[in-house]
Amino acid sequence: MKVVTSIYSDPAWTLPLPEVDRLQRLFPQITVVNAPSLADRLRELPDADIAFLSRLKPDEFAAATRLRWIQSPAAGVAGLLFPELRASAVVLTNARGIHGDAMAEHVIAVAIVLFRQIHLAIRRQADRSWTKEGQAKFRLLRGRRMGVIGLGAIGSAIAQLAFAIGMDVVAVRRNVLARRPSCVSVVYPHTELGALLGQSDVVVLAAPLTGDTRGLIGTDQLRRMKPDAVFINVSRGKLVREDELAVELARGTIAGAALDVFEHEPLPSSSPLWDLPNVLITPHTSAFRDDYWTLAVGLLAENLGRYLRGEALTNVVDKDAGY
Repeated sequence: MKVVTSIYSDPAWTLPLPEVDRLQRLFPQITVVNAPSLADRLRELPDADIAFLSRLKPDEFAAATRLRWIQSPAAGVAGLLFPELRASAVVLTNARGIHGDAMAEHVIAVAIVLFRQIHLAIRRQADRSWTKEGQAKFRLLRGRRMGVIGLGAIGSAIAQLAFAIGMDVVAVRRNVLARRPSCVSVVYPHTELGALLGQSDVVVLAAPLTGDTRGLIGTDQLRRMKPDAVFINVSRGKLVREDELAVELARGTIAGAALDVFEHEPLPSSSPLWDLPNVLITPHTSAFRDDYWTLAVGLLAENLGRYLRGEALTNVVDKDAGY
């Protein structure tokens, strides 16, 4: 049996070689091959049984005739769900469950930055400007309401941490019949998104990218929000109509936004979002933590053990639903 690991794009999203070696030590009975380039991938995938990767092109998939299972190191798998893979018998699993803590802390951190105007203080520090302008707008998160769009593992972790610091949390999710977490006071069906938007001081987008959620947030939704509310997106950039968001932020329709994901990444230097003083930009890093790859490979190892024993895998993706 052959496992191909192929995760490379930038220093943050490249599988460290010691983790490849760890996987081989854990499973000496199988062959683990790392493919850190396109040429390596094209050479190694055709006879691979299992692949550990987050991106795959249809032509690469067509060549991988022995492939039976793909484990993604990410939670979102929209980039893997092209028609040929959807229609195939190849099982797709994701890394659901390892991102929640980091992304929850990120959301609370950027919410505090916007509520306390810390982003402006950083800019003023660079200019050596001692001013207390804007301090009348400083707010606490405690006692405010957070609206979470998407209540999966990540949305639930965000809700739990927000509740722990004293926020009231409401949420929208597709399956309203599922058990409501105790940290969430109200769960709305997706048809009542407007109700959540209109009452929340912080709106957090944590839903997967599907045909139904693509372009979910735009002008109409932003204008339903409170003028002093902030919007945070840590899910996928394509859930937001980015041009419309930039226009509404420039108009002051809402107080600000913290954006970790974008329609096109890297965010083009021509984007007006870079210059807006009420926008905080991070480069798709909300899920990262210093032990990320240890956790991701640990999840792969757990599932690989299950696979070898003939047991059901964890985190199997519904390829039709998209998550």
